[in-house]
Amino acid sequence: MPKKTFFNLSVEKRNKIIDAAYDLFIENDYKDVSIRNITNKAGISIGSFYQYFYDKDDLYLYIMTEIEKKIYARHKERTEQYLTDPEIIPIEEVCSPKEIALNRTWYDAPVEVKMKFYFGEYSKEMNSIVWDELVELEKQGKLVEDLDLELIFHLYVTTMFNILMYFDEKNITDEEERIRIKRKYYTDWFINGILKKR
Repeated sequence: MPKKTFFNLSVEKRNKIIDAAYDLFIENDYKDVSIRNITNKAGISIGSFYQYFYDKDDLYLYIMTEIEKKIYARHKERTEQYLTDPEIIPIEEVCSPKEIALNRTWYDAPVEVKMKFYFGEYSKEMNSIVWDELVELEKQGKLVEDLDLELIFHLYVTTMFNILMYFDEKNITDEEERIRIKRKYYTDWFINGILKKR
C-alpha cells in the first residue's frame, strides 16, 4: 500500500504519478518499466518516489486494487451483494478505457507480483467487501453450519491466484473462456459449497 505521504499530496500530484504509471504499464512489459521511467514521466525525483511507495510493485498493485474496488463497488451498488451475485457486470460498464487497458496487463504480470496481491495486505484491502458479505451471510443463517469464515475467505481470495496459474499453464488467453472458468468455479462450486441448500 502507498505510504501516508502519498495521500498527503494534492490530488493533482497524485494523479500525475498515477497517470504516468498507467501509460508506462500499458505501453510496456512490466519488467521493462523502471522506477526511473516512472519518475521521469511523472516529473518527480526517485527519492520522492520512495517517500510515496515501497517499490514499483507497490504502485502497480495500488492501481490494480483501485480498479478492482471500483468493480466490486458497482456490484454492491447494483444488487447489494458481490459474492452471491450471479451476474457479471462487463468491465466496460464500470471502467474507463485506460483502466481496462491496465487491467488487461494483469495476466502478464510476474508471478511474484500476483502473489503479493493475493497473499498480502492488498488482498485484505481489496476483498474486504467479500469478507463483509460472508459475515452478513453467516448472520442471516445462510451459510452451511460450522464454517470457518477466515478459512473460507482465505480460500476464496487465494484461489484466484491458482486460477491465474492454471490459465498460464494451459495457455488460456481467450477472455470469454477465462470468465467462463472463473464463473464456473466461483458460482457453481464455491458459492454452492458454502450456502445452505434451500
